[in-house]
Amino acid sequence: PGNRMLITADSHDAFHPWPEGRGDWVEAVWFGTWVPERAMTIYVYHTFRPALGIYGGGCIIWDSQSNLPWDAPLYQFDVCRPIPGRIDLRNLQLDNGARITSLLEGHEFEVEFRNARAHLCLKFTATTPPDLTERDGTPEFFAGHLDQPGKYEGFVEIEGQRHVIDAFGIRDRSWGPRKIGDDIRMGYAHGAAPDVAFLAFSRPAGAREEIFKGYLSLDGERVPVASGHREIEREGLKLKRIRFALTDKSGRTLEGNGTPLNQFSYMSYPNMLSHHYLMRWELPAGIVYGEEQDLWSLPLWRDHIRETQ
Repeated sequence: PGNRMLITADSHDAFHPWPEGRGDWVEAVWFGTWVPERAMTIYVYHTFRPALGIYGGGCIIWDSQSNLPWDAPLYQFDVCRPIPGRIDLRNLQLDNGARITSLLEGHEFEVEFRNARAHLCLKFTATTPPDLTERDGTPEFFAGHLDQPGKYEGFVEIEGQRHVIDAFGIRDRSWGPRKIGDDIRMGYAHGAAPDVAFLAFSRPAGAREEIFKGYLSLDGERVPVASGHREIEREGLKLKRIRFALTDKSGRTLEGNGTPLNQFSYMSYPNMLSHHYLMRWELPAGIVYGEEQDLWSLPLWRDHIRETQ
């Protein structure tokens, strides 16, 4: 049924062809931004399982007062809604209240979400071309993946309170078999401003972590990361600070440190716990906002809790 539901095309903005009957094939699309002065994070995130004919996700908004889904100002995150007929990711309207429109391929998008409690309207304009990954170091998550920094402009209104959004952020796309095993552990940190953006995938291992992939964009030139490391400071289970240094393949370097403005934890997939932080990064160019995502398979998280207590 999936091949009759999702419109595929030779574009990463569109759905991709998939092996017929592959029940673990997932197409995911995510837009993420923030209102830093309110320590507020805004996600519009959706997953599609074409072989099963279902989709999930929605809109999540949290702030420094909400650490868990049931405390969040907005948490509409569905699991298995039927895919509503034939849909095109480049001009998408879903029955959960989400709408995504590709205005300029790989560069400009409109994102809207509306339900009884909230109305979100955003325009995303990329600051660099998409950074494409194809099974480089993270084969357990996807066959293809892209990350892209950009500027968000718009608003969100929650229960009558309106917040203007004028911030940099990120979007991503992924496609392929999504397998969440018992040994998933990864860090994903990023930040963006007009003249600088960075992304760092890391392998946590104690207080010092290896950065194994990502990018560094300076003055409009984006280059893949060659190497780097992070040092994590925690107080019990609470993140206090991240210090990082990375070098790209052209020899440029970036050092910085960040402190979290909020923390939110939820399970975007079965067997995977995600801790999300809005980060205030102190870089040589000044203050930049972005994120830290701390990903754990549940068995590893349970082991970590026992070791920490």
